[in-house]
Amino acid sequence: MPTVLSAQQRAFWNDNGFLVVPGFFEEHDTEVVARALERTWNEPTGSVVVDDLVTGRRQRAVDVPEADRSHPFKVNDLYLEFEEVRRVCMSERVSAMLRELLADEPVLINTLNLEYGSQQADHVDSLYMTPRTQGGLTATWMALEDVVADAGPLRYYPGSHHIDQYRFANGEYHALDPEMPQWAEYMADSVERKGLEETRFLAKKGDLFIWHAHLLHGGSEICNPALTRNSLVSHFWTKTDTKALGHEPRPVGDAFWLERPPQPVPEDPAPAAPEPKPAKRSLWDRLRTVTARD
Repeated sequence: MPTVLSAQQRAFWNDNGFLVVPGFFEEHDTEVVARALERTWNEPTGSVVVDDLVTGRRQRAVDVPEADRSHPFKVNDLYLEFEEVRRVCMSERVSAMLRELLADEPVLINTLNLEYGSQQADHVDSLYMTPRTQGGLTATWMALEDVVADAGPLRYYPGSHHIDQYRFANGEYHALDPEMPQWAEYMADSVERKGLEETRFLAKKGDLFIWHAHLLHGGSEICNPALTRNSLVSHFWTKTDTKALGHEPRPVGDAFWLERPPQPVPEDPAPAAPEPKPAKRSLWDRLRTVTARD
């Protein structure tokens, strides 16, 4: 497998659990995503599902009342609706880096667009998009504009991916809501014991941030509500895990993406389950708990 990451980048990733690539995306890339987001609101279909970060309501973009359009939203999975978004997320340069970091072919499994900072509590992504194989998940964060300190930038804890993952009472690593206070206490104690410190990402438009499945991160407080923090977050599993759970990834360029139903809204019936496989949770089950994160 040809390498695109330098020895210094690999060492930094191994030590810290993230990489920053300044100015990675070109103006064309950020415009593609911006146009897709604009079409979502100006020409809404029944496919795109959004989360209202004021009311907490999940609904389809087409059903959002005009009076609520000024609210901040998380827009789910534009990659399912727009091929051009898939191609930005899985460009040859992105997929080459992820292929090295995952030691496998990456499969795009979801995207999240956020106009404002999430103010999300600290978490690790593997709690909610739990891969079949420990560490078989990574994420990218694409800055669609410059980010300033008062806009609630992404925060993270370098080196926190080395913390042994908390195993819940059922023996798994996927989040169980009743046990999340214990998880939070365990992580806080681990951060203190290891002497880890919070860092904030003051991105410039076009910057790329890649992080490990177990990197502790969240959204810092928004000090000025008028400030935006436009970003596109994408999550990836390995092709090996995806296929082992009975799904066939679809190609995009020289990479892959997972075709699946949109996130369910409360009035929707449950999606039809795939053919059951003993002792395995389907990818859909693992994804449908995803809420406003990153």
